[in-house]
Amino acid sequence: MYDFIITEFYEEMSKVDLNVYGILDSQDNIHTLGTDSKIIGRIFEMMVQPVLEKIANKHGLILKTPESQTVYPDFVMMTSEDSSEKIAIDVKTTYVVDDNSRIVFTLGSFGSYMRNNTKNIEYKYTDYCKHFVICFIYKRNDSAQESKVFNYENKEHIECPFTDVRYFIQEKYKIAGDKPGSGNTENIGSFATKSFEALKNGTGPFAYYGKEVFDLYWKYYPKYRASTKEYTSLPEFLRWFVNQPQKNVTLLYEYDYEKIKDKIWSSL
Repeated sequence: MYDFIITEFYEEMSKVDLNVYGILDSQDNIHTLGTDSKIIGRIFEMMVQPVLEKIANKHGLILKTPESQTVYPDFVMMTSEDSSEKIAIDVKTTYVVDDNSRIVFTLGSFGSYMRNNTKNIEYKYTDYCKHFVICFIYKRNDSAQESKVFNYENKEHIECPFTDVRYFIQEKYKIAGDKPGSGNTENIGSFATKSFEALKNGTGPFAYYGKEVFDLYWKYYPKYRASTKEYTSLPEFLRWFVNQPQKNVTLLYEYDYEKIKDKIWSSL
């Protein structure tokens, strides 16, 4: 269900020109962007929105952007405000030095809405049936001009601030790793890899176990300042989980405890 979003995203994005000159003012001057990663990330997000709107309109869905920029997700696709099958779509951007660099993304908080259902999220976590992430990977163009002004007629002299852009869309749990995105934050990190194809194909450690195990793992993952830590890796979690009674490992929604336990046992 909703897998058409992946197929149609690639179809529509193939028509998008990702080359950007800068910001056009009312006097036909272009202000260059430089290589600030936050600005570049926002550019990719802006380019994605019309693509998502086209997909949503085609299927009679609503595309909404949360009023607050500090809540999850970047976009919500849904049949209505009351729907309990909303689709979360986040846009993430990272840059690499070369083709042999490790590709790293942070995939949102594990200390808020995954635990209490409502904190720092548009609607409730349980209102979503799918969580997609659109990821852009690029190389910085060191020749890009920083905060320069060009007349529109001379736009061909402006260097695009990024090169070698690659992108993919995938379900969050399939690209998530079992470590936080950084040592002192409560953000989920993507799984460690240098392979773009591995990320695009969603071959992360939770892909085999499914979204429920992903949710369980990150719901109970120890917070940064926790004095005791039951586990800090997926193998440790699996051994921890099979020794827990069902009442101690609940989710915000119902799940098949025995089925997951059997699947874990078969993999140990």
